[in-house]
Order: sequence, then structure tokens, then C-alpha cells
Amino acid sequence: MCGRSTHTEGWRMTEPAQGSIILVDFSYSNQSQSKVRPALVVSNSRYNRISRDVIVMKITSRKPKMMAVGLTNADLSTGSLDHSSFVQADGIYALEKDLICDTIGIVNAAKMREIQNLVSELFSPDSE
Repeated sequence: MCGRSTHTEGWRMTEPAQGSIILVDFSYSNQSQSKVRPALVVSNSRYNRISRDVIVMKITSRKPKMMAVGLTNADLSTGSLDHSSFVQADGIYALEKDLICDTIGIVNAAKMREIQNLVSELFSPDSE
């Protein structure tokens, strides 16, 4: 585990910004172990300021079967990734800020629009 914030009531001094790539202490589904993995903050700054959580999308180096956006270092305005990766639309989580270990980069505006379009597609009405 990355450890809890030492700030009052577990709040962090700096809120994660939308588009930040963070390292997160994710627990396995059986809660017996955890592993630090990257995630993309998709919630906006207003939400991030008032909530104890942030909304994130899972980042993986394995190509998902569906609904994902590729992510490379060329897509970052700052920071870097160890591997070319994918942001998964079906990996959306509300995450306690205390589980954030570090910020490793920020996605550029063009790539964030592409990711937001993917999320919109996921929640769009069926066209049957």
C-alpha cells in the first residue's frame, strides 16, 4: 500500500487534475493482495475538490478486446509511461484519494478529448 496522507482527515494538499496519470494501489477482487497500477483521472477539478474520491479509468499495457484508446508518450504533455498502453472504457472506478501513490504524467488535450468521446460512446443509448 502506498500509505495514507498525513494531512487532516486524509485529504491531500494538491488535488489530482483531470488528465493526470496516477499510480494507484489497486486491491485484487478478493482483497487479499494489492498491486500498484497506472490510472487516468477523468473526473473534473470541481468534483475532485469536493469529493474524497476521484473517478479514474484503468490503464493497461495489454490490448483490450474492445473500447480502448491507445496511449503513448507522444500523448503526454508531461511525464512518461514505461510501455505503450491503453485506457479502458470498461475500467471506470471511483477511487479514494488516499490510494494514490504518485502522479507520473498528464495526458494532452487532444488525447483527453478522444478518451472523453470513448466514454460518451460507452454511455450512449442503444441504436436498435
